Amino acid sequence: MELRNLRHFSALAEILNYRVAAERLHLTQPALTRSIAALERELGVQLFDRDKRHVALTADGAELLERAGDVLADAERLAAAADAIRARQRDEVRVALYGVALAELTHPVIEAFCERYPRATIRVHEADFHQGLDPLLAGEHDVALLPLNVDMPGVTRVPIFTEPASLALWKGHPLAGAAAVDVTEVFDQPWVTPEPGLDFWLGGRNGDDAPTVGFHARSAQDVSLKIAYQHMVGLMPLSATRMFPHPGVENVAPKETLGLVAAVAFPEAGHSPAAPAFAEVARRVARRASGVPYAELAR
Repeated sequence: MELRNLRHFSALAEILNYRVAAERLHLTQPALTRSIAALERELGVQLFDRDKRHVALTADGAELLERAGDVLADAERLAAAADAIRARQRDEVRVALYGVALAELTHPVIEAFCERYPRATIRVHEADFHQGLDPLLAGEHDVALLPLNVDMPGVTRVPIFTEPASLALWKGHPLAGAAAVDVTEVFDQPWVTPEPGLDFWLGGRNGDDAPTVGFHARSAQDVSLKIAYQHMVGLMPLSATRMFPHPGVENVAPKETLGLVAAVAFPEAGHSPAAPAFAEVARRVARRASGVPYAELAR
């Protein structure tokens, strides 16, 4: 069975339009028709009811669609595992940066790792908040640098330092000029947060009060844009106010000190041999250099 036929089946099942599905798959419409027909012949099952105007999944097609999705997901995981094996063979280390990563220490840490392991090739990627840590656990990245206050299942978290968080308000917000603000005062306003939820920033803050989440951002810049132009509220690492300032965002200190833990993370099982070494280099660099204003080193 050809995986490409399963992909064509899944795409058509999602769109239920041969022309649109063929365009999305970069195929001609007759080529897509032949692919679906070949899959139906191989399975011995009619997957779609179709006439000149309508396309619909049959009951058998709907039942097989979920299983086809599982097969395709397994194939993607296999490909990611193969990528990880090739990366290890090439002494390649793939580093994902979430937001401000390790703030001002990000560059010194990567440089120090390259000096310590000159055969290693570093590939740096900007992470998408919406994907959470799934790419790391799937083997697409070897190491992640990110603010992470809580332990995550399947992930080894190595704290490097803790820095204060800043409450980010749009320019002109009634509280923008305050010396300090109780964050619960703005819980009823729309908040912009990254994935996976507020624990990423608030560090597992408990209680009945919770912010009203209006948008999940994909990046640190996306957070600033939503605050500045859609009048949302958010929390940022204090380093973000230095590294990514925005003229439409005002930063105010929270009355209750909120700390964000900058960490190196890698999978607990099947991780690259370079991952623990990278974390150790990060800890050494942090101990040698102050680097991040107002930060407290992890013990």
